[in-house]
Amino acid sequence: MNVLTAWMLRIRGTRRLWQMVLLALDASAIVVATLLAYYARFEGVVPYEFARRMPLAAAAALVVYLGLTAAFGLYRVVLRYVGVDALLRVGAVTLVGFAGLSAADLIAPEVGGMRPVPLGVLFIQALLVLFGIAGIRLAVRFALHVRRVRPRDALRVLIIGAGSAGCLLLRDIQSRPHLGLSVVGFLDDDRDLHGRTIDGVAVIGPTSRLAEMVRRSEADEVLVALPGAPQERVRAILNAAADAGVKTRVMPQLVVQKGSVSLTDLRKVEVEDLLGREPTPIDVARVADTLAGRVVGVTGAAGSIGAELCRQILETGPARLLLLEVDETRLYELWLELEERRPGASVMSVCDIRDEAKLDAVFAEHRPAVVLHAAAYKHVPVMEVEPAEAVKTNVLGTQRVVEACRRHGVERFVLVSTDKAVAPANVMGYTKHLAEEVMLSASGEGGALAVAVRFGNVLGSRGSVVPIFEEQLRRGGPLTVTDREATRYFMTIPEAARLVLQAQAIGRDGDVFVLDMGEPVRILDLARKMVALSGVPADIEFVGLRPGEKLHESLVHEHEELEPTGREKILRVVSPPLCDTACTGRIGEIVAAALDASKADVLEVIDRLDPAFATRRRSLAQQREASRVEQPRGAA
Repeated sequence: MNVLTAWMLRIRGTRRLWQMVLLALDASAIVVATLLAYYARFEGVVPYEFARRMPLAAAAALVVYLGLTAAFGLYRVVLRYVGVDALLRVGAVTLVGFAGLSAADLIAPEVGGMRPVPLGVLFIQALLVLFGIAGIRLAVRFALHVRRVRPRDALRVLIIGAGSAGCLLLRDIQSRPHLGLSVVGFLDDDRDLHGRTIDGVAVIGPTSRLAEMVRRSEADEVLVALPGAPQERVRAILNAAADAGVKTRVMPQLVVQKGSVSLTDLRKVEVEDLLGREPTPIDVARVADTLAGRVVGVTGAAGSIGAELCRQILETGPARLLLLEVDETRLYELWLELEERRPGASVMSVCDIRDEAKLDAVFAEHRPAVVLHAAAYKHVPVMEVEPAEAVKTNVLGTQRVVEACRRHGVERFVLVSTDKAVAPANVMGYTKHLAEEVMLSASGEGGALAVAVRFGNVLGSRGSVVPIFEEQLRRGGPLTVTDREATRYFMTIPEAARLVLQAQAIGRDGDVFVLDMGEPVRILDLARKMVALSGVPADIEFVGLRPGEKLHESLVHEHEELEPTGREKILRVVSPPLCDTACTGRIGEIVAAALDASKADVLEVIDRLDPAFATRRRSLAQQREASRVEQPRGAA
C-alpha cells in the first residue's frame, strides 16, 4: 500500500496523466469482469462458440462502459472526495450499460440458434463492472486516507465547528499530508455530536471549553470553521483562542456563498475581528438628505478617517466631492480609487488648511454646501516636540476653514474631534480642545450650522498602535507597550465614519456629539492577543509612557453630561460651554505665539493662559517618570 500510495502521489499533480491511469484501470476491470462473467455463467468451462466471441464482447463492453463512465463525469471527480454521489454515478453507468448491451444483444441475429452473448453473462458482467469501477475509486480514496500519517513534528490542529464547513476542511487537510497538519479534534456546541467521530477525528467538547481543550490536546493552532455563525459568537471564540495563547485562523463568511471549502480559504485573524462590533444601523435616507446632490468638501481627505468619509459620502450621490489634502501622493491615490467607483464625481485640491487665500479660491470655485473637517495633526509625541505646528494646523487651520465656510455660504460644518480633547494634558489634545472652542464660537454667528463629533482611537489608522504592533511582529518582536495599565478606546474606521455622517445629519447648531466607544481596551491585553494569534513568539517590552501620553482617556469633561439622541451609539453633550470673548482672546494669543515664537515660548503662553492645563501637564510628566521604572524583557 505504501508503494502504491507513493506512486499515486507522484502522479497526482498531473491531472491528465492521472485520468489516463484511471482509464487504464477501468479498462482492465471491464476486461477482467467480462472474462469472469463467462467463466461464472458456464461454471468454468466456456463452450468454443462463446469463447471465440469473448474478445468481441469485451471490446463492446469497453466502448460502452468507458464511454458512459466519461459521459457521467467520473474522470472529473476529485478522488479524495469520492462519496455517495460518485457511487450513484457508477451505478447509473452500469445500469445504462447493461441495458444498452442487452438491447444490442437481443437485436443482433442469432448464431447457431443462440444469442451472441448470453444475457446471464451480461448481467454478471454488469455487477462485476459495478464493483470494479467503484472499487478502484474507493481504493484510491482509502489509500489517500491511509497516507494521512501524523508525524511527530506535525502541527496539531483543533477545528472549531463540526458542521459541513468543518468536515470539508478536515477532508482537505487529510488529503494534503505534505502540509504537516494533524487534526486532533473538533469543538462544537451541538451536544449530539459530542463523543462522536468524523473521519476518525473526535468531537471533544463545546467551544466554551476551548482553552481547556487547547491545553489537553496540546494544539498548536485553532481553525475556526463557522462561516455562517453570528459575528458576536465568532468574536467570542477568537478572543478565547487569543486568551489561550494559540495561533488562530478563521473562515470568512464569503465561503458560504462560494459553496466549497479549502484550507486556503482561511485567513489570519485581524485585530478588527477581536475588537470590532456589530455594524450599527444608521438612517441612510436622513444622511443622504444632507449630502445627496450637493457639493461636499472633506479636509484631510487622504487621512484614515477622511478617506473613509469620502468613500461613504460618494455612496450618497453628492453632486461633487471636493478632496482637500496637503499630501499630494495620498490625495492622488484616493482620487484614483474614487474615480473607479464613480468617475467624474471627485475633484482634487492640494490645499494647506492654514493657507487662507487657497481656501478662499477653492471654496469660491466649487461652492461646497457641506464641509467635514478631518485635517489635523494627531500624533501626540510628535506634537510635544512641535507645539507651534500643532497650534497652526489644529487651531489656526480650523479657524480658517470655519471662516471660509462663513464667507462662502457653506450650510453645514462638521469638526472631527478626539477623546484627547477632554481634560487635555498634551499639546495635541489641547489644540483639538481649542478647535472645539473655535467650532462653538462659530455656531452662534448665523453662518454654517456647526457641530463636532468626538471619538477615540480607530483601528488601523496610520501611526496607531495596531499597525505598529503588526510591523514589530513582522520583524519578530519585541512588541513595545508603554505601561501595563494603559488603556484606549477603539473603533473601526468604517464604523467611526458612518457614525460621523449620521451625527452631522441629526445635528443642531453648536452640538457636540460623543460616539459610544464601548469599554476601553488594555493595550497589554491587545499586544498579548496579537502575539498569540500571529504565532510569532515575540516578547513584550515596557518602555514607559511617551511624552504627552495618558494612562487612560475620557470621552467627556467632568462638567459635561450626555443625553441620548435617538440614534444608536451617538450621544449629545448637554450644554457645552460657549466660547466667549475671553476664550476667543486666549485662542488668538496662543495662535500669535505659534506664528512668532519658539517651542518654549508657545508652551509658556499656553501654561500662562490655562493654568489647569499646566497642572495636568506636570501631573502627566510625573506619571510618565513613574511608568519608566525598569521592567524585565518579556515580563508580560
